Amino acid sequence: MAHEILKKLAEDVIIYILLRLPVKSLMRFKCISKTWYILIRSSTFINLHLNCSKTAKEEFIIFKRSLQVDPFQHKTTLSFLFGDDLNPVLSDLDVPYLESTFVNDYDQFIGPCHGLIALINMINTVLFNPATRNYRLLPPFPTDAPQGFRCSIDGVGFGFDSMANDYKVVRISKVYNDPPYRDPYSREQKVEVYDMITDSWRELDNIDQDMPRIYWAPSSMVFYKTACYWLAIGSKDKMIILYFDMGTEIFNTINLPHTCNSYNGPHYGLLVLRDSITMLRYPNPNPEYDAAQDLMQIWMMKEYGVYDSWMKIYTVRPLHIESPLLIWKDHVILCESREGSLISYDLKLDKIQEFNLQGCPTSLRAICYEESMIQIPCESKDNAQVQFF
Repeated sequence: MAHEILKKLAEDVIIYILLRLPVKSLMRFKCISKTWYILIRSSTFINLHLNCSKTAKEEFIIFKRSLQVDPFQHKTTLSFLFGDDLNPVLSDLDVPYLESTFVNDYDQFIGPCHGLIALINMINTVLFNPATRNYRLLPPFPTDAPQGFRCSIDGVGFGFDSMANDYKVVRISKVYNDPPYRDPYSREQKVEVYDMITDSWRELDNIDQDMPRIYWAPSSMVFYKTACYWLAIGSKDKMIILYFDMGTEIFNTINLPHTCNSYNGPHYGLLVLRDSITMLRYPNPNPEYDAAQDLMQIWMMKEYGVYDSWMKIYTVRPLHIESPLLIWKDHVILCESREGSLISYDLKLDKIQEFNLQGCPTSLRAICYEESMIQIPCESKDNAQVQFF
């Protein structure tokens, strides 16, 4: 009976209904018929479903942390949270290939970018679709520093090149003399790009050796529209934004408001809010600084690339935090506390909420995610295959 009703429904009506279903249901419905299997797996349907997800109001929080397994082993764990109380909706996942002998506090957690998320440490990059539970290990970063030298990774990014229809990873590094002869002023700046289409790394030519230094913080890198953005330290120790266009593969910079661009003292974060580049300036968590004497400021660039469009949208009372992680629903700041726990601060209600979610100090990260059917590309049988959690 149900099959006869489906046969009578117009194809566009069926597609309209399917586009509004969650990924878990679509994964099951692929088994109904060969026609539905082909439809749901088609790139056209997947992209339409992704755009529908972006307009949906339901967002999940993916929470990353480093947990100590034993004195010499740490693992990276993901939690999937939903609702105002951030209740878990799925079992935690331990991410393979990111185990370490030390706290994973330098790992990057980037996304969602065109439906996918990247988890990157000093060696490995794991691409992941949380909705389908598919993941893939990308080829490791090149380690071709000559004898007597070492390579220091300054920054990494992950994004989508819409012109080439390709995912890319970019790595910014320096090669310098190995101790005891290390000279900080005798170094070479390098930029390498991984193309998923070719499944290989390549080094870019003619890199500006005076390029701004990447500023590291838990929320200091985002992918926005066509480029990767980092907070960076420019000339005279002024904070700026450095960005790399994934299509043209050209670097450029954006100046921060002159009232809050000093490198010495406060800390900074970078994120996207209301589809605009947004900067957070917050007190230094170092005990020698008095956090009570400083406020958090949130600045938004209303018109992209226009310096005069920077506008301070919030001033937040002193909070006892290690760092902000994310602004959720436009008015809730998720933060890591000084003790390594997840807390939130409601900008409208002036209310702090604590959650029973902990990790090793400075290892917490969080992103918003809307479900997608996007498949992780795997161009040939020689590449590392897509796996399932």
